[in-house]
Amino acid sequence: MDERLSFLFEHSNDIFCVFDIDGNIIKTNASFWHFTGYDEQEMDGKNFIDLSCPDDKKKAIELFNSISTKKNIAKYLTRIRAKNGDLLSIIWSLSFNEDDKLIYATGIYSDGNLNIRDHINISDRLQHVLANLTEGFFMLDKDWRINAFNPAFQAIINLPANELYGIDFRLIDSRIIAKEFISEFEDAFKNNVPVQLQYYDQHYKGWLRLNIYPYKGELVAFIRDVSHIKVQQLVLALEKKVLELNLLPAYSLAQIADELLMGIETIFPEMYCSILEIDDAQEKIYHLSAPRLPAEYIRAIDGSRIGPKAGSCGTAAYHREQVVVKDIDHSPLWDDYKQFILPYGLKACWSTPVIGFQSTKVLATFAIYYDTIREPVEDELQLIERTVNILRVLIESKKNEEYLANQNKRLQEIASISSHNIRRPVATIMGLVNLFDESKMNNPLNKEIMEHLKTTAIELDDVIHIIVEKTVNI
Repeated sequence: MDERLSFLFEHSNDIFCVFDIDGNIIKTNASFWHFTGYDEQEMDGKNFIDLSCPDDKKKAIELFNSISTKKNIAKYLTRIRAKNGDLLSIIWSLSFNEDDKLIYATGIYSDGNLNIRDHINISDRLQHVLANLTEGFFMLDKDWRINAFNPAFQAIINLPANELYGIDFRLIDSRIIAKEFISEFEDAFKNNVPVQLQYYDQHYKGWLRLNIYPYKGELVAFIRDVSHIKVQQLVLALEKKVLELNLLPAYSLAQIADELLMGIETIFPEMYCSILEIDDAQEKIYHLSAPRLPAEYIRAIDGSRIGPKAGSCGTAAYHREQVVVKDIDHSPLWDDYKQFILPYGLKACWSTPVIGFQSTKVLATFAIYYDTIREPVEDELQLIERTVNILRVLIESKKNEEYLANQNKRLQEIASISSHNIRRPVATIMGLVNLFDESKMNNPLNKEIMEHLKTTAIELDDVIHIIVEKTVNI
């Protein structure tokens, strides 16, 4: 072994071994001794096959029988018996040298929980803690290579361990690690300062918080799913916003509904939401808001009749209960409507009726569409319930506003009638009374005055009837 290779062999944090063609161990390094518990002298005369787990011995024999032909074998996972009897999982890369007929192997130890390359920098106790954290943990060396990670990180990234070991963090698929975040890691490296990020991850479909800490030229990072907390904050802020808008007369119900649904779709990008109003006769549904649904689909269902097989919304309004359709294409409820929605890739639709506080009428339906076949989980059901309650408040308050506006209009009309239409005939009557000749009852003028009084009285009676009609509905 030349001097350079010998130096790397002795000082590497990875496991290094040299075997002969039969699996006899020729040389091992400090990392091998650390993990197995053996020292250099105890390894003399040992055979790799004998150290292997009984279940893996056949595979080990096949390895040494084929290495001279294959020359190089990568990502070979096997278990070997440590001095204390524990089984250690090691991922090996092996290379056969034709010149000296020896096999040179490097390995990465995995305890099944914490996957780590540099064991010297992390104590055994700390390794145990990191392995059992519910939040993701990983480390980057100065060359951006991932040299440690725990199961929680692997679950978030959703990549196999052998695709994470030693990989340049910057080369991970941008769908998994957004490229704009790489600059934050660069700042942490360059400025040696902690960094915190919070973002919605499209791949993970949740909100993540990432804390990055520089340490001795490396980076230690923790990543946690904060979806529940973040969603609660965003939903509360959205509810507050729409309720404040509802107090502004300038905003119509349709405008407020748009703000509500656009806010929900921003918080949950995978959702496509809609609100359909039910007419007063409780027979048909009409579009109120659907910011992201196709316009052609909206036009196709606008004015549809509710019924026992009227899609998700028409059926929910008809039965006055929530309707969950996880697969539109195969649901009998959608037989007459699926041709309008399936071409746009939407496959599931859950609809919930909004029933008024003061009446038994269905005011509207709130629906969520998805581009995957699925049913709601508990968090989504809670969101639906909250949204339906908000919609009930918004719709009824706007209807009350419209009712009061109509009442005020009627009162204004009555006031106008009282001030103009009544005053004129009353003034006429008073004038005619003054002209009446009480001293000469047979005065021919009195007869004309009486005719005028009769006509004016009829006119006044008509005005009174109009006022009565307008006050009936107040």
